[in-house]
This record gives sequence, structure tokens and C-alpha cells, in this order.
Amino acid sequence: MSANRVVIGLGSNLQNPIHQLRHALFELKQIPGISVRKVSAIYESMAQVPSDAPTSWNQNFLNAAALIEVDHCEPLRLLKTLKSIELKMGRTSSETWAPRVMDLDILYWQGLQIELDNLKIPHAHLRERPFALLPLLDVLPETTVNRPLWAVDWILKKPFETRKSDTFFWPKLMGIVNLTTDSFSDGNEKLNEAQIMKLVEQGAEIIDFGAESTRPGALSVSESDEWHRLKHALELISGKGISVSIDSYKPSVIEKCLENFEIDFINDVTGLRDQKMKELVKASGKKAIVMHSLSVPPKTDEFLSEVRSPTEILTAWWHQKKSECVDFGISESQLIFDMGIGFGKSKQQNHYLLKHLNEFSSVTDEILVGHSRKSYQTLFSDRSANHRDLETALSTATMNLAFVQYLRIHDLESQRIALRFMP
Repeated sequence: MSANRVVIGLGSNLQNPIHQLRHALFELKQIPGISVRKVSAIYESMAQVPSDAPTSWNQNFLNAAALIEVDHCEPLRLLKTLKSIELKMGRTSSETWAPRVMDLDILYWQGLQIELDNLKIPHAHLRERPFALLPLLDVLPETTVNRPLWAVDWILKKPFETRKSDTFFWPKLMGIVNLTTDSFSDGNEKLNEAQIMKLVEQGAEIIDFGAESTRPGALSVSESDEWHRLKHALELISGKGISVSIDSYKPSVIEKCLENFEIDFINDVTGLRDQKMKELVKASGKKAIVMHSLSVPPKTDEFLSEVRSPTEILTAWWHQKKSECVDFGISESQLIFDMGIGFGKSKQQNHYLLKHLNEFSSVTDEILVGHSRKSYQTLFSDRSANHRDLETALSTATMNLAFVQYLRIHDLESQRIALRFMP
């Protein structure tokens, strides 16, 4: 029996709504028997409130939709599960129309109509709520629900000032700062605070600092030199409330960073192979970006086997790696899967991975994509690495964002433009 295709509406206007939408998507992926397939754009809208509502209720919403496939789950059981997620996320029983941390609704169930007191499918108010109908049409454009005139693309003005957001996106944007002289596309040992703050102003939610190049043939950097480069950069932004990631596979360097600065992410291109690195992740409780690689620096003639699909190989690798880390005592919630674009994959394999992210549907953990300016882009461009922001943006625009929680990138502006084109 084929799985049922169902569209879930998500909405929030309290406690950092974009964070709440991302959290809700993560929770949906944890439900047994459910597979998230696609997400809509993020929509902004005014709150729908009665005329006599308190002024405190007039807080703008962020809304979206997720297309899921459901096996052996009745609609009322799914509704109960969604309501339990709302409670887990902090929603309390409140008056109709009141602000809420999270609102999860079944908008549509393909091939099914239900008329119950507590559940109507399709959702009873789709024609009145562009913030529900438009995301639904993003993920399931062939749906047969009746569409008001305002639902067509060429009409700009929508009820409740509903519009696709040009500010909020599903993935967190991680800006790359290379403190090296031999990075494959950039590098700058003489960093200043203004350069870092420019990335933040352009939308970076995290800054990833690296002080040793991992490109093929890169020069080795001593632990002492790597630490001093990082120390200088971290001193520039200390106390400024910037979320920081350290890109290093050397435990001694990570340990010094943790001892002297507030670090949020440990980015290990060797995938926590080192016992000491696992100990640091466990003890610190920090998020760990665990990357697949065959060698570091990568060898230009070393690739995954071509007998199986790269998504199949990496899915198996991740489940094994995750089990290993959890058995070691690292919390599952700390782990972020990085498929390692450009490390031990051919150009064609890298391109395939990015075009088929939906094949990672069994990965319920957060996923980071680091494709910025990578050499696979020479499949369709002959430009040098430091001129490949357009190629990177075009790749981003084809990604299935249900499987991209972090984008590690050099140029923020071009990526934000690409994200505005989606879905």
C-alpha cells in the first residue's frame, strides 16, 4: 500500500517564530511512520484576530507547510500527535485567535474528506487564510481544493498582507571565515571586526572560523599557529552575542577555544574519529558538525564506490556514526550530519547528493550542507573558486530545504537571493 500524502500547516508568532518553525519541522521528523518530503517557503502575515481582541494579540505570524508521507496512521491519531508536539513546544491552552508558540494543523489529506467536530479535512478555513493555502500550494500544487482569486501567483495583494518572507528561511546561514593564506577560494590572516560584522549584517546566524586549509594539497599548520590565528579572531567578537563555530580537527585547538571563549559548534571534518575529540564534544555539550570524509585533506583521486548511490552509502555511514557517538555518551541532539561535499566524492557524486537530498529521508537529525564554491561546480562552469558564488546560489536554489538545516557559505547576499526564489 502506498503512503498517504498529507500537508501539515505550521504557524508561530511568539518566542522567535522562525526558531519555532524549525523546531516543529525537527519534531515532525521524529514521529514514527512519518516521512517529511518537502517544505514550503516561509510566509509572513498579519495575525487573524477579532475586532475586539487585545492589542497584544496583533503580532505578525510566520507560517509554512510540510508535505509528509504517512504509513498506517489514522487522521485522528495524527492530530493527537500534532497536539502533543504543540504542548511539548510550550503551547498552553488559550483563547481562539490568541498568540501561540506553535500551531500545527492538518491542512490536506490526499484522497480523503472528513467532517468531524474537532477535525475537518481539507481544513475548513483554507479559502479564508492565505497563510495556510499558499504554503499548501507550494508543496502540493496539484491539490484539488477550491482556490479564491487571490491564490493565483500574479495577484500581489493577499489578505492579511500575506507574502513570502524575504528575511526568514528554513536553513540557518553559517558564514565562512578562513584565517589562512592558502584556502581554496579565499583566506585572510589579517581579519578585522568589520569584516565579521558584515557577515552578521548580511544574515549570518553563525560564523564558522577555520585557521587551516583542508583543500587538496593544503599546507599543514602547527597547532600553535592555528590557535593563535583563531584566538585573534575570537577576541574581535568576544561578548558580541555572535554564535561561533570552530572548524578544526585538532583536539588541542578545540580545547583551547572552549577554555577561553564561548563556542557553540565544533566543526570536525574528520567526523569525530579522534577519541579525544569525542571526549571534548561529550564533556562540553556543544553541537558537533560531523562530516563524512575519506581523507583530510581530500585526495583528488579518492572517491566513494560507484556501485551504490552516494546517498545510500552516506545514509549508512551516518547511522553507524551516530550510533557510535551515542554509545560513547554524546547526546543525539548534539549531532549534525555533514555529507562532506568535496571530500572523497567525484564531481558527479557531489552534484547527485545535492540534487537528491530527499533520499536522506531516514536521517532525522539536523543536516548541514557545505557546497560553497566547491570544485563540483566546474561541471557547469569554468570560473575559479573565488568567482563561484553564482554557481553556489544556483545549486542552493534547487535544494530540497526539508533536508537542509544549515548552509555553510562564503557569500551571504547571493544565497539569500537564491533562497527567495524557492520553492
